[in-house]
Amino acid sequence: MKDVDVVSYGEVMLRLTPERFKTFLNTSLLQMEIGGTEANVLCGLSLLGLKTQFITFLPDNFLGQRVYNELRRYGIGIDGVKFKENGRMGIYFVEFHHKEKGIQVLYDRKNSCVSLYPLEDDSILLLKRAKLLHLTGITPSLSDICKNNILKLISFKDSLLKISLDVNFRRKLWEPEECREFIENIIEKIDILFINIDDFKTLYFKEENPETILKYLQENYGKDKIYILSLGENGSSLLFKDTFLYQEIFQTTPVDKIGAGDAFVAGFLYGYLTNKDLKSALLIGNAMASFKMSVFGDLPAFDVRLIKQFLESLEFHVDVER
Repeated sequence: MKDVDVVSYGEVMLRLTPERFKTFLNTSLLQMEIGGTEANVLCGLSLLGLKTQFITFLPDNFLGQRVYNELRRYGIGIDGVKFKENGRMGIYFVEFHHKEKGIQVLYDRKNSCVSLYPLEDDSILLLKRAKLLHLTGITPSLSDICKNNILKLISFKDSLLKISLDVNFRRKLWEPEECREFIENIIEKIDILFINIDDFKTLYFKEENPETILKYLQENYGKDKIYILSLGENGSSLLFKDTFLYQEIFQTTPVDKIGAGDAFVAGFLYGYLTNKDLKSALLIGNAMASFKMSVFGDLPAFDVRLIKQFLESLEFHVDVER
């Protein structure tokens, strides 16, 4: 009997940001949040009422304890969270330097705990309890140990376990050829593939037409998978077998765009795991992304009853047990 909806493995980092309207050159105060794409997704799923478990490693100090407490605060399962003496907490610095031009990000994550430790057997056994394993293209790029951990997790896939992969390519971490090769090594076991249009252009070829992109992925990686293409401000598209779908974005005034893609993934996976049709899952994903952009920080830390009310105003029903 599966008692966990989603398990994920990845790195949690501390995010440091100057106070509003200041830069790192003139601020004397930094706001500290936690972030990381896998944690962001699990947070969204937990807030929507699904049962989650996170596999990660944290330094055995007050920074690791802070992250641990935050994960628990948002309802993320911590059975796979391990404290370690060696390694450090990854940090990234974010500056909102221009309202229209976006942000600057500086990463300081070398030798973080996650990059140093092989998975432990009890963490891997969490997969036997799970309906879905969610992975990203960020974690395997952190170290060979992380890459091997991903391969080990995927090797435990059985007929009852679904696996989703969000490509999330990061040029600062590895080259396009490395990322594409890794995807092609594991794609046979992947059931749901998320990719944004900019990453597709970097990893494959320049193309603007969503249907052309999705058909290319399907022709090369198999017709039995769900392919989801994020188009940023232009919404999202999906291809599954012969069904092509498009969902426009819900307009909002962005406060913080970081984590919006992760909120989208959480919303879609929620719809998928609660047996809603694919069009509805896309709609929930886009709604989650829109609401996330109105919240400061990586995590979708908002009252999910707002999502329910919003969707019901569109004559769409979603059950949120919160």
